[in-house]
Amino acid sequence: MLKGAVQRLVAGGFARNVATLTGGAALAQLLPLVFAPLLTRLYSPDDFGLLAVFSAWLSNLAVIATARYDMAIVLPKDERDAERLMTLALAINLALLLVLTALLLPAHGWIAATLGAPALGPWLLVLPGGVWLAGSLQAWTSWNNRQRRYPANAQGRVMQSLGVTLAQLGAGWAGLGFAGLIAGSLAGQALALLAQARADLATRLTWLRGHRRAELAALARRYAEFPKINTPHAFVVAFQDSLMLALLTSLAGHAVVGQYALVLRVLKLPAALLGQAVSQVIFRDLAEAHAHGRAMTPLLARALAVLAGAALLPFGLLLVAAEPLFGWVFGAGWREAGVIAATLVPYLAAAFVAGPCFMVPMVIGRQRASFLFVLIGVVVNMAAFAAVFVASRDALLAFKVMSGVMSLYFAAYVAWIFRLLRRLETHGA
Repeated sequence: MLKGAVQRLVAGGFARNVATLTGGAALAQLLPLVFAPLLTRLYSPDDFGLLAVFSAWLSNLAVIATARYDMAIVLPKDERDAERLMTLALAINLALLLVLTALLLPAHGWIAATLGAPALGPWLLVLPGGVWLAGSLQAWTSWNNRQRRYPANAQGRVMQSLGVTLAQLGAGWAGLGFAGLIAGSLAGQALALLAQARADLATRLTWLRGHRRAELAALARRYAEFPKINTPHAFVVAFQDSLMLALLTSLAGHAVVGQYALVLRVLKLPAALLGQAVSQVIFRDLAEAHAHGRAMTPLLARALAVLAGAALLPFGLLLVAAEPLFGWVFGAGWREAGVIAATLVPYLAAAFVAGPCFMVPMVIGRQRASFLFVLIGVVVNMAAFAAVFVASRDALLAFKVMSGVMSLYFAAYVAWIFRLLRRLETHGA
């Protein structure tokens, strides 16, 4: 029985594709983790706090950069339709770059001051470029996913990690402060884009040519759920982190934000990156199975089993030893980040394992219901977090509440998705 389960797990190209992407993601995260002890000694918690605020602004805008048409690229049966969706995504991304530049050029200082981070005012001038890079990366990730160019995506992750790490180390030794963290982050994105788009740049993007506006408009209407539903869905998820950073900044200051930002940097973002690697493969496989009338439940169960197995050791270790580990690795001033990390382990582990489930509604056309589910979860979580924080002024207690609420939320979402699939595969509705 065990032998049969293992054989099913590695059947086809699933295990190979997952290994390619997770291997790249693991290597991409190894570099920041290896050099994190140096970075935490070159930069202060305040510096990391400002980087977290800038990154939150960028992330919020990046989710609308392509109107989420990039997520639809893997769905069409016709390759020409996929090319049109890629063209549409890149065109919208370029338009947003121009609009953001026009808006921020005259008012960047006032906007930064209004948002509570005046030190970031000059860096708002490069924010449109960062959003364009992020949007382009999203589009090429999906395009390579459709083309099964998983090594290209893996190489992009490694190049981004390498670029960010080396640039931030150099800027830290030069004494540039938080400006070095931001510049390094943008340099890593640029290197990743070059790596992921290399094959298409070599052919001079020939698939971009020959599309009529009427054809693009027809595709835009066919996949209108992505800008209408998936975009606000993704924005709400991204805004949750931004709102939390804003609460922490206003109630506890940049130092606590910096401690939390380190947890995001070394735990949440790497976990999300590894989970996304599996999600990319499963999204492509789910779309193909749905298009050909095959069952999707075994594919999804297999992906969750892979992630659950991968989560046991690292998250278990953090649960019992995060505080001393953070103090030993990053320095005594970062032990509080370890306490926060241990508190958030149930939430981070649940998010890591549940990631592939969020691909299902896009495949089966249930994005509206998924958005409502997510919206309720975000509202309940943030309301509970804010109420506890304001009442107690105890950040750790608020994080404990958030961890419990979000763990229950992800468990409920996974159960809902499997119920949808069973109903679809049993009754066809």
